[in-house]
This record gives sequence, C-alpha cells and structure tokens, in this order.
Amino acid sequence: MSQTQIYKAHLLDHFKKPRNKASHDLLGMQVVKRGSNPRCGDDIEIGFNISANSIEAILFRGRGCAVCIASASMMTEAVHGQSIDDAKRIALSVAQWIEGEHAEVPALLKPVDAVRHHPARKKCLMLAWNALLEGLEVSAS
Repeated sequence: MSQTQIYKAHLLDHFKKPRNKASHDLLGMQVVKRGSNPRCGDDIEIGFNISANSIEAILFRGRGCAVCIASASMMTEAVHGQSIDDAKRIALSVAQWIEGEHAEVPALLKPVDAVRHHPARKKCLMLAWNALLEGLEVSAS
C-alpha cells in the first residue's frame, strides 16, 4: 500500500467515524463559529470552551464532503487541550501548509497531504480551521 493510499484510508476513517462530532446543537459551548461553502454545500459549526487559556472541549457539527468532515475531525484532535496561542499557531501553520508553503504541522494532519494539492479541495480542508481561527480571535478579545 502506497503512502497516498494510507493517507486516503486515514481521511476516510475520519469521515466515516468523525472524532468530536456533536449529534446536537452547540449551545453549551462558550464560542461557536460557522463556516460554509455554498458552492459545494459544506456547512460546519465549531464550538469550544476555554479554561485557563486552553481549549478544554471542542466539538463540531454539520455536513460536508469527506474532506471537509475529515479535516474538522482532525482539527478537533489537533487543538484539544492546546493553549489559545498554540491552537492559533497550529491553525496558521496548517493554512500555510495547505497553500504549499513549508510549515510544521502535527503528524496527525499528514493524511491531508493526499488532497491538499488539489485547488478545489483547499476550501474544504480549511473550512473548520478558518472557523476555529475566527473563534480564537473572538475569545481573545
């Protein structure tokens, strides 16, 4: 099995069994931000709670393509328990990496490499991350 096939299998696993996906609304979350892409129908909400300047809990809900859901699932795993500053750093690094720049990203995000070079998939990949960045900006003010 090639590295690309392994990565695609990992993306599909996150799509079929998304981590931290809420089955209900996110009313109990301190910060809730939405990202949508009407062009393809992706619509995601990210909700998180902050305690002692760290992301204590993070969930997402919504619908989207396999890439969008898998990226949201991996995003929740990557930033859960991180400080606000570290979560921002990770999200900004992911944005740079998706755009083809050299950036350090957590190992659990490496499966995104299977699709990150496809221009049509960049918005799908970044939807949850952009919502997270918006939420982190709101929580900092």
